[in-house]
Amino acid sequence: MVRLPMNGSKWCKFLVFILCCVVCPQWLNGDPLSAAPSPCQSSLQGLGDSAAWASQAVKNFAQGQHADAIATVDACFSQWGPQAGHQQKRLHDKGKKCPRTGKVSNKAKAKIQENYLMNDVSMALWAKARSLHALGKDELAKQAYGQCIFMTCGRAWDPKGWFWSPAEDCAEQVQDLL
Repeated sequence: MVRLPMNGSKWCKFLVFILCCVVCPQWLNGDPLSAAPSPCQSSLQGLGDSAAWASQAVKNFAQGQHADAIATVDACFSQWGPQAGHQQKRLHDKGKKCPRTGKVSNKAKAKIQENYLMNDVSMALWAKARSLHALGKDELAKQAYGQCIFMTCGRAWDPKGWFWSPAEDCAEQVQDLL
């Protein structure tokens, strides 16, 4: 039998400490409460995680913080991008029409909002593509524009009261690089 250098209680505490360090390595550098919030989790009640993520990326882009917009999108894309891409592909495969842009009825607005994940991912990709373009990273911008264009049914709400298509804007913007 192997004899442990610590009694059972100390050994358990040691394992918990090691697990915490692996799960939350920022704890090693100070107060766990001072760690930066994850862009993948919403801190606002009523705003879902993917919506908060996309909103932060768009906000960064709008403020000219292009590298931050790209980093925000990259931090969480693997969490929502594939599912949204599959959702988009299913719509294409079934021959379904994408929602209208512009002003829509309340019923149509509710239907568009049901596709929140596709909408959020398309907005995030739009912010990333536009940011890469603004930074002069043309080849990466082309790739991001391509991803954005694939999300043809994603819609973005303009506070002025209408929906627009990030994919359509990406298709226009990429023309400068071709």
